[in-house]
Amino acid sequence: MHRHPHFDLWLHDDDELRPWLGSEVHRREMVHEWPLSCVQRLYLADGSTRIYKAQAPPTVEPEFYARAAGALLVPAQAIAQPHGPAALLLADIAAPRLCDMSRSPAELAAVGWATVTQIGTLAGALPVVADLSTAAKWQDYAETMVAELAALVDSGVFVQVDRALVEQIAALSASPAVLGAFATPVGYVHGDLTGTNLFVGGEGYRLIDWQRPIRGPVALDVVALLDSARCDPGRYVAAGIVQLFYLLRMAWFTQCALRWFPPGAATYDGAIVQLAAKIAALGNGEREVRQ
Repeated sequence: MHRHPHFDLWLHDDDELRPWLGSEVHRREMVHEWPLSCVQRLYLADGSTRIYKAQAPPTVEPEFYARAAGALLVPAQAIAQPHGPAALLLADIAAPRLCDMSRSPAELAAVGWATVTQIGTLAGALPVVADLSTAAKWQDYAETMVAELAALVDSGVFVQVDRALVEQIAALSASPAVLGAFATPVGYVHGDLTGTNLFVGGEGYRLIDWQRPIRGPVALDVVALLDSARCDPGRYVAAGIVQLFYLLRMAWFTQCALRWFPPGAATYDGAIVQLAAKIAALGNGEREVRQ
């Protein structure tokens, strides 16, 4: 194995992959890399291609592929390694990504709901990184986020987020609109349903990147898809669910600053301020939602 040149990620060598691939690796092409994962396209001597993914915690993706079954998934193999989560070998999908196709906001919302329906058909004991299936579980989770945010502010790690904003986030987390999100349908939530992760082929959708799914209001995935396309999710999903989505993003950035990649703290600090501005732009949750 060899260590990624910049991040704390370990990748299998070509010789280690050959028994899994049934062919030699001719070359590797970088598809995506950031501190918590590295994705490469493998060009094999037999002319075929595969996707190789190494990742760092937190992730349940290897476990997910071992347990889950459904038409939405791509074939995957987990390859154990001693330095962290198992790496994955995935089929290379020969289909366009949703982000490369022209779709109106209303069409994207429809795709989002259709994908949510398919996620709900997945079979297996599916793992999650957090169970936020009730308002009480969310409140416990939010209290931890607020405490950790306050600690980052008090220690000087966060300088754009201040105590006043932390108090606003605490109040919002317990607002009737956000708590009302848990009265909507709850189930398995992908957590990163973006146009880059959703492939559209003749046989239907294929969804990748199951690293950090949760159990919670399923409409969160529709918000994720619309937000990733820079569309206003508040036109198609209730404001409380949109607010919850942005609060979950804040929680993720807070966790990254504390545990998963502290060197990125300055970026997370600014991102939380921007998310707070998005929430403020939603107003009091009285906007009409299009069906």
